Amino acid sequence: MEKLNYAFFVDFDGTIATIDVCEALVLAFSREGWQELNEKWERKELSTLECARKTFKLFKSGNPEDFLSILDEVAIDPYFRDFATYCRERGYPLTILSDGYDCCIYQLLQREGLKLPYYANKLLFTPQLDIETPYSSQSCDLCGVCKLDLMEQLKKQNQKTVYIGDGYSDFCPAQKADVVFAKTKLYKHCQKVGKQAILFKNFRDILLDFEKLSGEGIK
Repeated sequence: MEKLNYAFFVDFDGTIATIDVCEALVLAFSREGWQELNEKWERKELSTLECARKTFKLFKSGNPEDFLSILDEVAIDPYFRDFATYCRERGYPLTILSDGYDCCIYQLLQREGLKLPYYANKLLFTPQLDIETPYSSQSCDLCGVCKLDLMEQLKKQNQKTVYIGDGYSDFCPAQKADVVFAKTKLYKHCQKVGKQAILFKNFRDILLDFEKLSGEGIK
């Protein structure tokens, strides 16, 4: 029987990073009013781009050094490095799809010594805080990064897609993925819409469950 090929697509905030980095920045620098904006975003009344720009107007600092100092306190899932090694050794493409900010992902991957492809919104610091959304969808502008479009574009014809995530921006790609590992909001959503998903707490869970799924031994 022909061996199955898999392509892994992984969310960043709350999945690879143990917390939502965007939320950490908001909690550190934003004045009151961001909660209402975030609720509107969750209800899809604001796009990621609209929500970010309105929230940035509430920020008390737009200094890059202040932003990066917050990242010193952000931890990466302790088993993610093992997971990345597992994918590399077996030739499974591993791509990060994030509706967060590119500089945050770059900084944390650099700190951890990880070199992985990633797609995210571009955070601009000058002349004022702003974002660019080069990976938004042509047909839907709710997310800054259309993870579904990217997953469909990047996967090869002979690959099964595996999606791993936790939040609202993961709903669409999870619905179309062949295999879904989910937690928190994404897992509840999958249950609600009848999409099969495997619950996980960390990337060690994913390694163990994927071993059973694929029939491969994990060294």
